[in-house]
Amino acid sequence: MTDINKNLNECFTLHNAKAECLEKLKKAKVRMSKQRLELLDLLFSGTFNCTKELYYEAQAKNPELGMSTVYRFLKVLYDIGVISNNKLLDVNCSNCNFKLASLKNNQGQELKADGLDLQELLRLGMVVKGLIKSDEKIDIKMLDDSVYISVHEDENKKQ
Repeated sequence: MTDINKNLNECFTLHNAKAECLEKLKKAKVRMSKQRLELLDLLFSGTFNCTKELYYEAQAKNPELGMSTVYRFLKVLYDIGVISNNKLLDVNCSNCNFKLASLKNNQGQELKADGLDLQELLRLGMVVKGLIKSDEKIDIKMLDDSVYISVHEDENKKQ
């Protein structure tokens, strides 16, 4: 199968899956708001690792979208059998790679922050404040609106 045919086949399969999902939602009498349609589009784009990433992508398109809306809709999808793995509802994702979207100084001026890794920025700030050693690494876990940071030795430095 050529790459073009493979891509067309994947698009067709994805389109069918989305259509089937919409049909299941219709049968379950779920009202499809603009926010839910946006979430469905993102779900079928598959560009996220966890609920938190899905939420951030959706909120970038619609700033009024709340985290509870994402959770409630995912629960609906789980209840009607569209989502078969409850792992998607887990926000403790160590694979999440958060980038700093914007950075402003105290005068409100936008500073260059393109692609800054938020986890590394937090780690460096903790080093500067003397909270951790420079050779220590951090893991970030998020649950609802809380951030949990665990500190551990850098595995590369042990050797």
